Amino acid sequence: MAVEYQASQREASIEQLGVAPIVVGSWDLGAVKSMAETTGAIDSPSWWWAPRFPLYNGKIGTHNVSFASFPLGAPATVLVMEELIACGARAFLGLGLAGSIQPEAPIGTCFIPTSCIREEGTSPHYLASDDGIRPAQRLVRALEKARVKKGVVAYTGPIWTTDAPYREMVTTIENYRLRDVLGVDMETSAMYALGVYRNVEVCNFLVVSDELWRDWRPAFGRPELKEALKKAEEVVLETVGTLRG
Repeated sequence: MAVEYQASQREASIEQLGVAPIVVGSWDLGAVKSMAETTGAIDSPSWWWAPRFPLYNGKIGTHNVSFASFPLGAPATVLVMEELIACGARAFLGLGLAGSIQPEAPIGTCFIPTSCIREEGTSPHYLASDDGIRPAQRLVRALEKARVKKGVVAYTGPIWTTDAPYREMVTTIENYRLRDVLGVDMETSAMYALGVYRNVEVCNFLVVSDELWRDWRPAFGRPELKEALKKAEEVVLETVGTLRG
């Protein structure tokens, strides 16, 4: 009902939005626009989150694909994903950033989170247990193959998701480092919980943007991170091109 209302305010139908079964979402607007341009995708003028968070529709090979700009944080990201699901989305690949808490994963390394420590408030509304929060294995396998083909280093393992980035305490970071947690972000556990609950496929591919195992070392805006993010775009687009069904 909510999406029908939103579409009607734009004098459009849900079908006219053109949301594809496969959605690539990112919190980096530049990455969304870059992937849309690479694939010749065009913007959906009836999408109610535009222009701040635009939606682009196109093709990769024979696959219809949408590129969505996500707002930062678990609650807002899941809100947009819920609306995309109501419009026909059935698989989500998230391209984002993460802070690394492992010395072997410096800036530019990538993560494919396969389990989560959740310290955000959205996922409990979908799943009661942390154990059920997981990505779609088909997408994990496809991302692994694509990143190998593109020569990108990526680790699989647990990610720590929090709503409070300014409360990432030194003692907590060290505790999770010793437990082999890869890094920290703000959305993954909620996205995976939503995927399980709604029976849609979800998997994230995260680029290390800052190092947390010592004094904070950020790389935002630096060439090394821009280059790594560009390679990650290639991995995600390659992944979409190999999916079936």
